[in-house]
Amino acid sequence: MEHDQVFDLVITGGNVVFEEGILEASIGIKEGKIKAIVDPEVDLSSQETIYCEGKTIFPGLIDPHVHLWEPGFFEYREGFKEGSAAAAAGGVTTLIEMPLSVPPVVDEESFNLKYAIASDHSVVDFALWGGLIPSSIDDLEELHRLGVVGHKAFMSYASKSYPHAPDFELWKAMTKISEFNGLVGVHAENADITFKMSKEYKEANLTDPLHHADARPEVAELESVQKAILFAEKTGCRLYVVHMSLPEGIEMVNQAKRRKNVQVYSETCHHYLLFDQSYLSKHGAFIKCNPPLRSKEAVEGLWNNIREEEIDCIGSDHGPYTDEEKTKGHSNFWDAPSGFGGIELILPVMISEGYHKRNIKLETIAKLTSTNAAKIFGLYPKKGTIRIGSDADLTIVDLNHEWVYDATNSLSKVKSEFSPYHKRKFRGKVMKTIVRGSVVYSNHSIEVKPGYGKFVSYNQ
Repeated sequence: MEHDQVFDLVITGGNVVFEEGILEASIGIKEGKIKAIVDPEVDLSSQETIYCEGKTIFPGLIDPHVHLWEPGFFEYREGFKEGSAAAAAGGVTTLIEMPLSVPPVVDEESFNLKYAIASDHSVVDFALWGGLIPSSIDDLEELHRLGVVGHKAFMSYASKSYPHAPDFELWKAMTKISEFNGLVGVHAENADITFKMSKEYKEANLTDPLHHADARPEVAELESVQKAILFAEKTGCRLYVVHMSLPEGIEMVNQAKRRKNVQVYSETCHHYLLFDQSYLSKHGAFIKCNPPLRSKEAVEGLWNNIREEEIDCIGSDHGPYTDEEKTKGHSNFWDAPSGFGGIELILPVMISEGYHKRNIKLETIAKLTSTNAAKIFGLYPKKGTIRIGSDADLTIVDLNHEWVYDATNSLSKVKSEFSPYHKRKFRGKVMKTIVRGSVVYSNHSIEVKPGYGKFVSYNQ
């Protein structure tokens, strides 16, 4: 291959995490694409060069599970401008946004509204989930045509504007989605068990936050995971189970994968790998999430699943609420909304807790945080890999940089000293984030204007 062309950007001197292994290499980028990958001794002419001695270069992260609250009535919550900036600070180059804003993305009109806002404000590339609620079943194929990467359903109760999908409606939707080889994502918790147990605990005035784990027991998650897999197997629909908190659920997914013609994928979140349920006592509503945090044994079980490459993806489930929402006007813990931020910290957690503490391979981390998601959501090889012809989406990391996260200085709109991550020490830090050949994030600063991010769709 000739290398006498002048590249827009060359990245050199770093250890590059390829799918096949880790090598020191130089990467030549032109017009947003990777055009050359060569030995660092080869001289590449460029308009700009980034020297990465001692650094590691990952494929840009793909976060498959992000909640942003535009459009709607929640402008005080996270939107695309700040949410995508926080994503970039964590090395995320493509975020996949969930459809829960008001109105939810359940038809062409609501899709176009979300698309327009994201296009105007996101600083990283973005894809969109479509909604799967009972009233949207007739619009599923149209959303697929518009480019959504999947259809999100709640098996647990969700909200008035986003009602859950009861068994018949979920079965019917999966049957229809299988016809165009779409993907269904499910929040797998039994609605009846979690709602009624939480109601009983609240009425009994059992306000200790530790009861949140008791009120959403393991059986509620495992029952729904098993049911969703059965529906997928019988309808032929591709299934993605979001934010799984239990190694027993991961094993259900892996058993299903070993059966013929079953396409099911698993996602966990970095907070299930960092915090166990004892943290509920310390952080209360600020660490409340669904499914709840689990036991220390479950945390280590998930790390064992990761070591064996038995989990497909890591999602942030990023969805911060304001301090006022978490506390003001709520008579007790049960009334506080579930969810918190953390999109900036996927890679720091995986490097600190995975690579340094548990000897998880960097190639495994790259698969979990980028490559697998690109393949599952139809973005590969445009995204999710470092190879010639792919988008130049890269995350430059100092594996040994020790630092303390300051949530009050976050690029997120919600800057809370009550974040469970606040003042947490990490070893491993994102130094630069590059999207389609442009440095988007460097030195705690966003280097592009809102709207730089582009929409990416299934099998684009």
